Amino acid sequence: MLVAAAAIIAGLYWFADLLTPLALAIFLWLTIDAFAQSLSKRIKFLPRAAAVPVAILIVFISLAAIVGFVIEYATVFSRSLGAYEIRLDELIRQGYQLANMSGTPPTVGQLFANLNPGAVLRGVADALQSFGGQALFVIIYVACLFAAQASMPAKLEEIFKDEKERGRATKIGKAIARSMEQYLWVQTITGLMIAVASWALFAVVGLENGLFWATIIFVLSYIPVVGGAAGSLLPAVFALVQFTSPVPALVILAGTQGIGFVVGNIIQPRMTGDSLNISVLVVFLSLVFWGKLWGGPGAFLAVPMTVMLMIVLAQFPSTRWIAVLLSNNGNPDSSVDMDDPPLIGAAVSNQGDVKEETTTSSDNKV
Repeated sequence: MLVAAAAIIAGLYWFADLLTPLALAIFLWLTIDAFAQSLSKRIKFLPRAAAVPVAILIVFISLAAIVGFVIEYATVFSRSLGAYEIRLDELIRQGYQLANMSGTPPTVGQLFANLNPGAVLRGVADALQSFGGQALFVIIYVACLFAAQASMPAKLEEIFKDEKERGRATKIGKAIARSMEQYLWVQTITGLMIAVASWALFAVVGLENGLFWATIIFVLSYIPVVGGAAGSLLPAVFALVQFTSPVPALVILAGTQGIGFVVGNIIQPRMTGDSLNISVLVVFLSLVFWGKLWGGPGAFLAVPMTVMLMIVLAQFPSTRWIAVLLSNNGNPDSSVDMDDPPLIGAAVSNQGDVKEETTTSSDNKV
């Protein structure tokens, strides 16, 4: 088991370029499919066949709008950095004094002069090319998943001949999809709450480009633990540059942290309930693990991937103890009907019953 686990982890690391778009596509496919079902239920005249393309269009337009908005404001923000050069030089001098560093502190102009613009531009170009290639693969994978969705029931019938086993496999798939949908829904709603409240705080303090920073906070809210901390730290650092006094930066840092604490510890647990069923420690460890393997996409998919792994491991007697350790309440498959035996256990039990019946029949003949 240790050798197999090491081989799987090595494969996940070495084939990250191939597996990351596929994992993102599966997550996006489940999200769009759930959104399409919700549209077809709420809009009576919209059939299921028409709800899927409508959901795909809405999701991709929303993603494109967020990316375009961030790029546009990032360009405006980079142009305004020159106006804060004096303040940045002053902050560098203050940092030298606080650290008791000897020598003359460098200026912002000197720091940028020591940089290699060609290398920086090449790095940005490579990052954009990699992002574009992954986005294209994700779109292709999503289209293929929707095309293969219609034949999935027939494939399940061929794989699981027994009706009970087939029903349990279907329940496991629905439990995984429901957990991912619940996670994405909760993160979206709570992220909007934090972003809107933070934008109001930025407007009161007078922080420039407050809408841009609120959008960054909303995007980073999909990364648990680390995303909230980074989202509150970035606008506070920019407030140090904009204002001559450190008070606005402290107000922004304390306010955003307070908003995140209230939403994360009071509102979010009530919305999540026991649907995800993983502890805070497991969330943090999964963030570190998947972030190390797959980088940013791994941090985004850390929680849903861990929930999926927990539900799958719970179905096999040899790995159920791992799922119990990952769970929060000791019942890793509470969303699956426990009246049915595990998939592997059912197969072994059926084989044992057949063998026992054969032996009994032979004894009767003798």
